[in-house]
Amino acid sequence: LHERLDLAERDKRNAVELAKAQVTSELQKLAAAKDSELQELRASLDASEMARKLAVSEALSVVEKERDALANALEQAKHDKHATAQLAEAKLVSELQMAAASKDAEIQGLKATLNSIEVAQKLAITEAVSAVEKERDELKSGLDRAALEKRLTEQSLKDKYETQIKDREAT
Repeated sequence: LHERLDLAERDKRNAVELAKAQVTSELQKLAAAKDSELQELRASLDASEMARKLAVSEALSVVEKERDALANALEQAKHDKHATAQLAEAKLVSELQMAAASKDAEIQGLKATLNSIEVAQKLAITEAVSAVEKERDELKSGLDRAALEKRLTEQSLKDKYETQIKDREAT
């Protein structure tokens, strides 16, 4: 009976140890499955974290590219505005210079016309004065000639009468 009890006790211990071994084996399998699942979840979490970082990086890259494009467009617009302002200022200066040159040319033309009118007036005055002086000289010359003729006539009459008077006195 003791042997059976010992045997039963051993069988019981063996069964307990076997049960323990099976439970331990099941627990190890379960722990390995949990570890495996945990590893898969960690890998999935890492992959999703990497995907999230990649998505954030891509979105950030797109936003930065858009920002850089807008900054470049703004800079180009500023440059274009500055260039347009300079061009408009240059056009205005050019137009003002052209207007000033046109006014200067007009002034020069008017001065030339005025000078030619003055020269024409002086020429007309000179011609008129010359004609009047010529007429005056002719009249003076005629007057001098008339006076000379008068003196000559007077002298000749005087000589004639003196001769007649001498002839009468002599007779």
